[in-house]
Amino acid sequence: MKRALMWALLMWPGLAAMPSAVAAAASDAAPAPKKSIYWGDLHIHTSYSMDAYVLNNQAEPTDAYHFARGGEVTLADGERYRLPRPLDFAAVTDHGEYFGLIQMCRIEPQRPYCAELAEAAAEDSQRGFMEFFLPLLLRQDKNCLVNEASCRQAEADLWQRTIAAAEAAYEPGRFTTFVASEWTASPGNLHWHRNLIYRNTNVPVRPINSFDQPDQTDLWRALRDQCTANGECDVLAIPHNGNIGMGGTYNIEGHDKALLSLRARFERLVEIHQHKGASECYPGSGYSDEGCNFEIAMPVPIRNKLRAQPRALTDAEQQQISSGYVRDTLARGLALRAERNINPFRYGFVGATDNHSARPGNVDEQNWFGALGQWDKDLSGQQAYPDYNPGGLTAVWAEANTREALFQALKRREVYASSGPRIGLWFGQHFTAAGCERHRPNTVPMGGVLAEHGKDALPVFSVHALQDKTPLARIDIIKLSATAQGVTQQVTSFDAPEGRSDWCVTWQDSAYRKGDVALWYTRVLQQPTLRWDGEQMIQERAWSSPIWSVK
Repeated sequence: MKRALMWALLMWPGLAAMPSAVAAAASDAAPAPKKSIYWGDLHIHTSYSMDAYVLNNQAEPTDAYHFARGGEVTLADGERYRLPRPLDFAAVTDHGEYFGLIQMCRIEPQRPYCAELAEAAAEDSQRGFMEFFLPLLLRQDKNCLVNEASCRQAEADLWQRTIAAAEAAYEPGRFTTFVASEWTASPGNLHWHRNLIYRNTNVPVRPINSFDQPDQTDLWRALRDQCTANGECDVLAIPHNGNIGMGGTYNIEGHDKALLSLRARFERLVEIHQHKGASECYPGSGYSDEGCNFEIAMPVPIRNKLRAQPRALTDAEQQQISSGYVRDTLARGLALRAERNINPFRYGFVGATDNHSARPGNVDEQNWFGALGQWDKDLSGQQAYPDYNPGGLTAVWAEANTREALFQALKRREVYASSGPRIGLWFGQHFTAAGCERHRPNTVPMGGVLAEHGKDALPVFSVHALQDKTPLARIDIIKLSATAQGVTQQVTSFDAPEGRSDWCVTWQDSAYRKGDVALWYTRVLQQPTLRWDGEQMIQERAWSSPIWSVK
């Protein structure tokens, strides 16, 4: 451990000996639950996902959990590798759409289609992806090879293997797994995807998928009817890659209050960073700032057009792209709250890798081996998509490393996202001057709702940040507020030109008035470091979940 990091560990009270656990300081006024930071990856693909299978990913969920816990794996080039710092939790989120096809080829590999698919996947080429997977995706073709009843049984069988792998790897107190899958609607090769994270093993019989539930409204109704209606099942639907969804990820056209409420019930979190780009804010949009130009990736249809004919984006394209970013969406949520008394976009923030090589948590820029299986053998996959990156992680403030404790923390949004480094971060609100004491009376942590105290009381926000391996550079507090004129934005920055390892800042919102519809979140930036491509300098970062003035 570097000396600066060790000093920071000693200076932040309550930090546990393990680098992944930051214990909260006890309140002087009253006992408070002891919470620690747990690090994990909630978006991972194995050979059970067809797009990973055609990249010659032969790993199963058990292998992904083995790697997450610090186990060694063989890379595409034959080298052996393990995570320098194991994860505390993980969720394998294989695409539910092709469970039937994958299972049929698992149990009957001699079928002509399955044999040709396996041959193409094993080639040092992109044929498996381009000739098998992509046409199915664009046609939305299930192609299960057998009749519907047999296909549904095959889906259920592979789903049971997924559940069993999560159960076998779960070790309460040491390593937590979640039963999970991905709902993958991709009209026109746009990403309107959601990861479905279940609280326990009381889950639907088959994975919910975009063939059975093609629209997001169908998804929410299925989660209600197949999960929460039975009382034992609970689930979170986490949108991701709105940055390449052209606004469709957050479409609410024609949604009445009941549908907006259903969305708000399940979609409490959003994945703000992963290997296909950051989704916080789009440079140049109405809700951007100088920190938004970070790991920007274009939607696939626009990227392909620009490759064929380089040109400047039109204003309409810029606007449509930015409508898929989180900050624009948070602003829409505040406007809806002010106008219709409901906010379907009250999102907490998580980060993930979306790794398609069954290597959760592989986020180190200088030890990144790609996320696309066979394509990464000679880094060709990385170079084919230079806008991609290693992805991020989720940090959870929870009382214990168990499914119940972590799920409840995710559900209450007491979580934050990182672009990779394990930056320690606490963000909270007070109504009295305070430092970074995390459990004072009337303190509201990230993900919560403002505590009102008195007619003229002004909220005070505290940010406590701890570097990982690189000193910190800046802390930003971003405020969005709905007014009669629309939604306004304020960004307050605290700079540390010489770098800090352990840093506390406080800020009072003097413009706040009781009853305002607003939110606040913080973004912590590191000093610049070298990107994986060896060419660019970037500022890795962490994003806290917001605090809202009203539900």
